[in-house]
Amino acid sequence: MHMDGDNMKHCLLVGKPNVGKTSFFLNFASYLGVYKCELNFKDVEGRIIHKEYSIELAKKYLISQTPFKTKDICEINLSIPIYKGFQSFKLLDSSGLIDGISDNEDIRSSMTATIKALEETNIILHVIDASSIFLREINSISLIDDQINRYCKSKSSYCILSNKMDLEGSKKGYELLKNKYYDSYIIPISSVSGMGFKEVRMFVGRNL
Repeated sequence: MHMDGDNMKHCLLVGKPNVGKTSFFLNFASYLGVYKCELNFKDVEGRIIHKEYSIELAKKYLISQTPFKTKDICEINLSIPIYKGFQSFKLLDSSGLIDGISDNEDIRSSMTATIKALEETNIILHVIDASSIFLREINSISLIDDQINRYCKSKSSYCILSNKMDLEGSKKGYELLKNKYYDSYIIPISSVSGMGFKEVRMFVGRNL
């Protein structure tokens, strides 16, 4: 299991572009009591840039409908209540993965950083947009989701977050996910409304 020198475990958000990873990243941090974001952005070569935002300002700057807005691995330190105390961990946001190889060098570099983080991290939250499953869009489920699932389900700390359950079509999408990935743990969530955050907190807490 990936640990820093301070023994802090890592939890990675992974999935296609525009599935709501960054929205969940920031809103889950807010749910756990964070008001001020102290973020580390790490590129594929390991260079780190530190930035500080309020939660609302971070949402303004980091969340976008434009694919591949998240270019580097973004880390935030969080704490989850466990028993009578708290357990700290790093939550990592990542650039979206797509089928095949992109023609854009920056996107290829971002995907390389995501894959490296995927290989190094044991707690994986695989985000899928349940509302777009029956559409043909960049955030719709595809081969890369199958590949992520096959690779990660051998890890003891892997689950699928069926996101955007507040949107039309998401219930049918969630049912499809339960049938398609029947041997994986799936949590229905809404990164906007906070639905499912308690279950995600409990899942992460069990694996710290």
